[in-house]
Amino acid sequence: MMKFNSLFNLFLILLPLTACQNLATRNVASQYHISNNTLQLVTWETKANAVSTRSNSLTRVEHYEIPLRILEADFEETLDQNIKDSILFVKNGETYVRWLINPEDSKWHLEVKTFLQKNGVDSEAKKFFDGYLTASRSMILVNPINGATFSLKVSTNLTGGKWSDKKQTWKDARQVRRMSKYVKSVIHKMQTEHLVIMDEPLAMGIAELDQGLIMRSLNDLPNDTHFYIPAFSIMHEKEGVRIAKLNGSDDPVKYWDKHLVQPLGNAMAEYFAMTGAWYDSPHAQNFLVEMDSEMKPTGRVVLRDLGDSYLLEDFVKNTNFAWIIKDWEDGKVISGKINTGIGFLHGNESNSWLKGLEYKEYGWNFYRTFEKRFSDISGVPINELIKTDSKEILYSYTRKMYPTTSVAWKNYTHFANCMNGELKTLTGEKCPELFLNLHSKIDCYSAINGIINN
Repeated sequence: MMKFNSLFNLFLILLPLTACQNLATRNVASQYHISNNTLQLVTWETKANAVSTRSNSLTRVEHYEIPLRILEADFEETLDQNIKDSILFVKNGETYVRWLINPEDSKWHLEVKTFLQKNGVDSEAKKFFDGYLTASRSMILVNPINGATFSLKVSTNLTGGKWSDKKQTWKDARQVRRMSKYVKSVIHKMQTEHLVIMDEPLAMGIAELDQGLIMRSLNDLPNDTHFYIPAFSIMHEKEGVRIAKLNGSDDPVKYWDKHLVQPLGNAMAEYFAMTGAWYDSPHAQNFLVEMDSEMKPTGRVVLRDLGDSYLLEDFVKNTNFAWIIKDWEDGKVISGKINTGIGFLHGNESNSWLKGLEYKEYGWNFYRTFEKRFSDISGVPINELIKTDSKEILYSYTRKMYPTTSVAWKNYTHFANCMNGELKTLTGEKCPELFLNLHSKIDCYSAINGIINN
């Protein structure tokens, strides 16, 4: 009996030591882990999503190692070095790319594997990233060595949403990068009180397969400075109510009208006025409410997935980025009008706390806010905007089409370059004071250049 007790006591001593050893080993292999606020985004994406509940657990995702020389590539030279080192690395004196394999995919990555074999490249899957699912095909990845955290999107034939088989094409990835370059160049030159952008600073492609890989930044989310809650999580049966109560409100309908609907109207007014672009699919997947470290909304809304957009040709052709129109998706470059819409529950499930009439009022309130802010920015009289009729589909989109052929609209599109943060039009005409007042006050280089050129 004494011998048994001694052995049992030894086991109790060794058990925690073994656990500590495993933890120590993990910390050596994985020096960095996902931040609290990024993990909260993962949880909202996977658990507060009425369409599909998914795992928010860490998984060691696989990737292929592909020589950069056989890929198409488009990425910013100023890309954060830790993020760049996560995707690009040197092996045997050559630069390689870690090409993500979506863990749910059983189709598209096999094309990549065959492509590698045909080109005499090692096609064995490797593991490096800590990965987390989202509500769609994008994954949030963490580099366990340097802590870089970002989103990557590749093809998969299975997602958490209703659109299961989603190939990420290289053609689309190129369009996304064009739009990202345009928007990022414009936004930092302008005062955007309500607008935050998740830019997409890197795209890779396999031209032969028309397959692409797109990276999306997470801004300061990995630093635990802000929370970003997806609009579809706000519309969730429980989560929208919980966050409202956390901030002292027992009326989630009014609370989110104030902290989602109206800020989004302001943000979309700033975005459209400064870029001439509008989402083709303006649903809740593309919008996130920024909240501070105490989960209080800041009044700012984050826009993501900017490539799938309509472009108002009348505007964009008068900017330095007119080149993005070339080879844009068929039917998405339009002139003489702009088709707009907003769908807080499009593609999602309705909840018990937002009734049908209240949902319609969300759409109407969005446009009231949008039209006022857009008029203030663009100079287009608000009476021209409000006289257009809206069309509503319950628990889907509210839409409006604005003709852009009036004198006021033509004046606004004529000075599009000014709305891009420039001091003159493409033809050298000085920008009106209305538009100059919208320029970022810290854009010193443009101001100095303007003084010199004048």
